[in-house]
Amino acid sequence: MRAFVMKRPSGVVMVLLMILVVATACARSSEAQSGQGQSTVYRVRRDTLEVYVSGSGNLQPHTLVDLSFPQSGVVRKVYVQVGDSVKAGQVLAELDTRDLELQLQNAQINLKIAQARLAQAQATARSRPADLAAAQAALANAQASLEALKAGPDPRDLEIARLNYEVSKNALWQAQLSRDKTAGMPGSAQVDLQLAQARVGQAELQIEIARLQYEKAQSGPSDQQLKAAEAALAQARDNLIRLQAQDPSLDIQLAQYQVEQAEIAVRQLQLRLEQARLVAPVDGVVTAVNVVEGGPAGTGGPAITLADLNRLEVVVNLPEVDVAQVTVGQEATITPEAMPDTRLRGKVVAIAPVGVQSQGVVNFPVTISLEEASPSVRAGMTVQVQITVARRENALVVPRRALVTRGGQTFVTVLRGDQTEQIPVRVGLRGDTMVEVLDGLQEGDVVVLPASAASAVSTRVPGPGFFGPGMFR
Repeated sequence: MRAFVMKRPSGVVMVLLMILVVATACARSSEAQSGQGQSTVYRVRRDTLEVYVSGSGNLQPHTLVDLSFPQSGVVRKVYVQVGDSVKAGQVLAELDTRDLELQLQNAQINLKIAQARLAQAQATARSRPADLAAAQAALANAQASLEALKAGPDPRDLEIARLNYEVSKNALWQAQLSRDKTAGMPGSAQVDLQLAQARVGQAELQIEIARLQYEKAQSGPSDQQLKAAEAALAQARDNLIRLQAQDPSLDIQLAQYQVEQAEIAVRQLQLRLEQARLVAPVDGVVTAVNVVEGGPAGTGGPAITLADLNRLEVVVNLPEVDVAQVTVGQEATITPEAMPDTRLRGKVVAIAPVGVQSQGVVNFPVTISLEEASPSVRAGMTVQVQITVARRENALVVPRRALVTRGGQTFVTVLRGDQTEQIPVRVGLRGDTMVEVLDGLQEGDVVVLPASAASAVSTRVPGPGFFGPGMFR
């Protein structure tokens, strides 16, 4: 591209320019500012160029845990106070649990009862085949007994009863003959006579029994006997039907459900007992205690608050133009407002995937962790954050005010001996005050800055940033 060459300056101007060049070299300074209304020159050099965006926020613990009792009750004991350091698993406070302990005992008894019923149902299922066989046999016996009664006496039984009756008659005749013989014998003892008479009485009794049995065998069953046999048959039939209709698997399943229900009741009460104790989930420091011993433990707010004060972080809200340059892992500088001379290292650890709109402006929360600790830095402090979004080592840099854009091309004015000329350049990374030159200049070249910007060597140039202009160095 064609360079634009300025006309040869007058003698006075040349003298002034030469004086400026000599003064710059003697002072070993890359830049010098002339008096009011005169130009400034800058010797092109290599340096580290950084670009960053800024924001502010408050330091807060990375881990902040609010602990509450999930159930109401009376606080029995509080074991910590504000400022105490605690370990994970440490008991912090607990409720009065005497009523819960009694409920748990009752639930455990109900569980044992349900388990016993399940065992009984399982035993019944195991004995069912034998019970069915016994019921079927009982039904068959009852049926046979009723049919036998309805059929009348068995001829053989009737003949046996008649023969027993005849035998009884013969026994009576023999007893009578023996008695008469004893009574007719002279000199018979009285006791023998009494014994013979007793045998006659016994024979008479036996013959009466035999007669009744014979008559009974001839007459057949009575109505009462038939009714009794029919009732026994009906009962045997009902018992068999009941056993056949029963499904042991359903009884076992029902009993199993009852056991599971009782187990759930026990576990629920055990869980409530566990929840009656506040236990530290992580290591930390107690920052708030909102309950007292003997007082109520409401469920509306935290009872105890824990914080990990060894890991602090800050959340800053960045606008769209800034957050587009931020990535996780970028370095940051954190400066507490109360200690402006303190610089702490930080790192971007999270960027919100969705922005938050407020008053028509969309901001994205960006989380920066504090990478180094300081005893004087505490949670809650307001801090300023600078996130380094770009860095170029050993970059060839010139002030931004040295650039002139015309027709889509960027130029700088270079001092060549006692003349100046505009040289086209290709720039790279841009900062607020400095810019990287990729092509067109060499280290040591002297560029001329516009006179109108000579008084703004160290001024801030507006740039991106939610809480103020972005700073670049």
